[in-house]
Amino acid sequence: MEILLNDNRLDIEGIGPEVTVLELLTTVEESLKGTQATVIEIILDEESYSADDVSEISTLKVMDYQKIELFTATAQDMVRAAFADGEAGLQHLEELAVEVASELRIGKVKEGMDSYLEFVDGIEWLVTMLKNADLAFASNMAESSLESDRQSLVQRLGEQMSQVQIAQEAQDWVGLADILEYEFPEILQDSKGFIKSILAA
Repeated sequence: MEILLNDNRLDIEGIGPEVTVLELLTTVEESLKGTQATVIEIILDEESYSADDVSEISTLKVMDYQKIELFTATAQDMVRAAFADGEAGLQHLEELAVEVASELRIGKVKEGMDSYLEFVDGIEWLVTMLKNADLAFASNMAESSLESDRQSLVQRLGEQMSQVQIAQEAQDWVGLADILEYEFPEILQDSKGFIKSILAA
């Protein structure tokens, strides 16, 4: 059996037949303390698992696999990756906003709510990404207007999500559709512009 961390062989003592992949992960995470890196992916004989799949990997036994590969990333790496994928994610959010608004306007509230929940998750992803931008792009933001742009976007997103929540709680579906269709496209376009600027800086 072979265990690799970022393609480098690991020698770990004391692995018996009952040791789970989760226990292996915990051991590796302990050794990474102080490096700012964390395991984000585990590949077991070519099959990929997220390190967050705790319930699944806690049932898998290390000795059942020929090859175990673990891959790490720092918070900085993860923020950079999120920004690299940001434009595609924002395009999807724009399409979702229009889709939800259309369904709410014709009274398909139940159908619209599924996409609406995905939209809310997406906005939370965007806010988290914007709030953590300085982890990966501090130098880009230090000498430009990007920091004030970032703060403005986070504030505008927060304000619109508050309006969305008020409309949803009041079951004002037309009002919610208006916000999604008319308020969010501009913010999402501005977010796209911010991402392009920060990647180009």
